[in-house]
Amino acid sequence: MADIKPFKALRPVSELVSAVSSPPYDVIEPKEAAEVIRRNPYSFLKVIKPEALIYPDNKIKYHLLARHAADNLQKMVEQKVMQKESNKCFYIYQQSESSYCRTGIVASLSVRDYQKGIIKRHEKIRVNTWQERVEHILTTKAHTGCPLLVFKSNTCIEELMYEKMNQNNFIYDFISEDGIRNKCWRIHAKDIEPALKRAFQQLESLYIADGHHRVAAAAEVMIRKAKQVPENIRKADNEYTYFPAVLIPHNQIQILGYHRLVKDLNDFSPDSFLSAVRNNFKIEKIIPNQSFLPSKKHEFGMNLLGQWYKLSVRKNNINESKSVVKQLDVSILQENILAPLLGIKDPQKSRVIDFIGGKESLYHINKEIQQGAKLAFTLYPTSIDELMLVSDNNEIMPPKSTWIEPKLRSGIFAHLCD
Repeated sequence: MADIKPFKALRPVSELVSAVSSPPYDVIEPKEAAEVIRRNPYSFLKVIKPEALIYPDNKIKYHLLARHAADNLQKMVEQKVMQKESNKCFYIYQQSESSYCRTGIVASLSVRDYQKGIIKRHEKIRVNTWQERVEHILTTKAHTGCPLLVFKSNTCIEELMYEKMNQNNFIYDFISEDGIRNKCWRIHAKDIEPALKRAFQQLESLYIADGHHRVAAAAEVMIRKAKQVPENIRKADNEYTYFPAVLIPHNQIQILGYHRLVKDLNDFSPDSFLSAVRNNFKIEKIIPNQSFLPSKKHEFGMNLLGQWYKLSVRKNNINESKSVVKQLDVSILQENILAPLLGIKDPQKSRVIDFIGGKESLYHINKEIQQGAKLAFTLYPTSIDELMLVSDNNEIMPPKSTWIEPKLRSGIFAHLCD
């Protein structure tokens, strides 16, 4: 049973929402963020990527970054770029383009549900990123980004959403620089809260699709606050026990392939590498030489020194264990090529591998190969059903298993803790 409640969002004034909204902190480099802010001083990157305004080339201590973030957020409030909602509300957030549309509820969720396992995860967190997020929340006294969670498609919840989408509660409509149309509606709590709570209490689980570090950081912040003033954290209205999220039906989630780029062949010659790969995969040379994206599970694209190949897993090499993770294509690639042949035991720590996701991934892969990378693999996307199965089994996916697009915009809804 998932606990869901409204909150008083800190959000941009309507005429500035397009300027304020930004990509999430983890999909843009500091130098690129600095250029965005130079062109657009309203960008929320000033809050979620404050290093862009300081020393984009250098590492900065977490507490200093957080202090700059808090100052920049406060200035946006003082300048009336962003204002706090006077009443607790739910919101609806829709993202669409010509061939795709997804619509979700924006609400605050219980940190305790995450601790209990009602809100499920599927990936490990990186300690450095987690520590930075913890300091960010503690110092800004806010959750400045919304994780993306999914729930198994529920007719009752979806009917409630669509019933409340009308012009009277419409607040935003803009197209972001990625070409996505972003529309938002505000719903006063009294108009939907009882019915929405009943509907979400029927759900056994919610699933983190994107935003593991933000949710884990919210849990750590609650723990620290509980140590400081234990009696306050038990109050039902303590905002440190909740975090904001966008909740979307699972059948509206679009997952794209998350591909691998490798800088060297680990002392293999091209021919000896192909021979080693052939032990576990059927190899088909792509003629004419064109970029190749897999069309089904257990099929891979491979670019070796500019030449594209199609790889198909030999049946005797598919793990038949009950583990969902072992049967994922990311696991098959890791266990049969990346680790044993290329020496990449831990992809998150290795310096010879990079990850490329998104609709423009093939362009970036071919560009990197032209600039000296030796090898690339394209993967068929992990499905949302596989993501939920892994979460339900309390398993952990290999790093960089899912690329979800479009990305939620940051800066539209912030959740104040104090």
